[in-house]
Formats: sequence, structure tokens, C-alpha cells
Amino acid sequence: MLWGIRPVEQQAAYGLAVEGLRRQIHIGLIMPGERLPAERQLAEKLEVSRVTLREALRILETEGYLTVRRGVAGGAFVVSEDELRSLVLRRIGRDPAAIMRAFEFLSVNARIAARFAAVRRTPSHLRIMRRAADDMEHADSPSLLRRAETLLQMTVAEATQNVLLAHAIEEAWAATFAPKPSGGVETERQVSREIATELVNAIDERNEDRAEPAMVCTLDRDSKQISSIRRSR
Repeated sequence: MLWGIRPVEQQAAYGLAVEGLRRQIHIGLIMPGERLPAERQLAEKLEVSRVTLREALRILETEGYLTVRRGVAGGAFVVSEDELRSLVLRRIGRDPAAIMRAFEFLSVNARIAARFAAVRRTPSHLRIMRRAADDMEHADSPSLLRRAETLLQMTVAEATQNVLLAHAIEEAWAATFAPKPSGGVETERQVSREIATELVNAIDERNEDRAEPAMVCTLDRDSKQISSIRRSR
């Protein structure tokens, strides 16, 4: 018996483009209301044809992630924060357990990543982490705060210098997509900054035993936010 042999999944190029753009929206690197790059430029970045890109954008528009406007000032725009939050509610409604399973996976890997990052980080990693913490302090919207938290998480993952672990964390971070609450960003950003500073300082000092609990504090906040979204349905 051959263990683990599965049929090869066939996926069209536009499907991969959809996944890539959706992931960028989920992790907060493409923000609510943001206009996507011009068609030619975006197609080159994704290394797909413009025909393939148009099909990907059409699907994302149908799913509710984008709105396409015509004319000189037109283009493909990510929908608003409130509309993204509605998407999350519908996604959780279809499979309430899925987001918690993804969060379990993220929690396990992020804790390990914090320990590895404390041992393997470089000065460059630390500079980016501190910049992310500074961005949290100055974030004046939930989406900017989400992007700063993403930058920190992705840099900690990259600092492990383990490509497989970093990829797993990015995928799990995208799967646990939950927009920040629309109000009270001042309190949110202060708490985020405090937790981030503790995490970065622990990694800077190469203290694995401090880095892991600091990461757990970050994860606890995310877990409470996801639970709050589930209860609000």
C-alpha cells in the first residue's frame, strides 16, 4: 500500500491568482478601500496573462472582495472594512469550526516560530519588527493596525529561517482572517504595541523563554477577537 498518494489537483492559473490576491487581502497587506495596481502591472507581478487576471478579478468581485469601477478614475478596489467584516461573518457561518481549526494550527506554529526567531534573527529582522511595533502605535484605523500586526507576524516567521514554517504561518494567518473592530482603535493599538514590544525585546535578547509567552499573549488577543465575531452572528 502506498501511503499518502493522492490524485494531482488540477487548478487553472486564474484560480491561483484568486488565491494569491485573496490571501493578501486576508493578511492585511492589501487594505480595505485600496486600489489594486493597474492591470498590466498587476498581471506582470502575478506572472499571468491579462486575460487570466481579468477572470481572477471577476471572481473576487463576485465573492464580494472587490468592486470594479469603470472610467478614467476606475480600477479594481478592495471593498470597505464593514463589507469585509460581513464576508467574515458569512464565511464563519458556512463552517464555524474551520476558523478555529486554522487558529489552532497558527497557535502551534507561531509559538515555535517565536522560539526559533529568538535564536536565528538577524539585525535586519529586528529593524523590521521594531518598525512594525512603531506602526502599531501610529495606526489610526483598524486596517492599518492589522497590516502592522501582519508585518510583525510575517517577520517573526521569516526570522526562523525555515521556509516551510514561514509558509505555514502565512497560510494560517490568512485562514484566520478577522478584521479589527470598527471602533476603539486607540485602545487596540496601545495594547498591540505593548505586546509587540515585549515580543521584539525578547527576540532581541535571544530569550526563547520570554519570546514564546509574548507570542501567546498576541495569540490570545486574536482568539478573543475571533470568538467575539462568532458570537456576534
